[in-house]
Amino acid sequence: MDEGLVALVMAGVGLVGAIAGAAVGGMGAVRGARMGAQTAAESAAKQVRDQSVIDHEHWLRAERLAACRSLLTAYSEYAVAASNMARVYTVYEGERQGGAEIGLAFGASVTRFRDAYFQLRLLGPAELRAPALRLRDHVEDHHECIAQWGDAAVRVDVSTEAGIVAEEERLRRQFSDLHDARRRRRKPSAAPS
Repeated sequence: MDEGLVALVMAGVGLVGAIAGAAVGGMGAVRGARMGAQTAAESAAKQVRDQSVIDHEHWLRAERLAACRSLLTAYSEYAVAASNMARVYTVYEGERQGGAEIGLAFGASVTRFRDAYFQLRLLGPAELRAPALRLRDHVEDHHECIAQWGDAAVRVDVSTEAGIVAEEERLRRQFSDLHDARRRRRKPSAAPS
């Protein structure tokens, strides 16, 4: 065999080897790029999911805080309106001025309290819902007592009215007890010495 032919065959084999090596290297590079892009996409999707969970938790905390504030504000408004309503019933018949407006404000305060309670019931965890339910039940009992007192006052039923007045005073004291118990539970305990 002639040296030129051997060189030509060797060049052909080298060319085929180079083409095959480039093809294998190119396929590896494409596969590596695809795997890298897929890993980056999965990582970005996971980061977006994690961020959305964090954003939702932040939103929920903010909504729960707003619901707690709303309930406490509505409770304060109810307490003032109930006190005003009780004052209307304790004066003599001829002095009951502004009773209709006070009655409307009282009814509106009950509605606002109920709305605030239901918002907290939807958003709040069990440790918030249980005390809110007790407060709501107490407000409902007190509201019913005031309504019965108003009915007795309209009928001028003094014997029934006296019992209702006593019940309203008892319920009002329970409001204070519920408030004090809640405050005691929230105070930080003293550090041991």
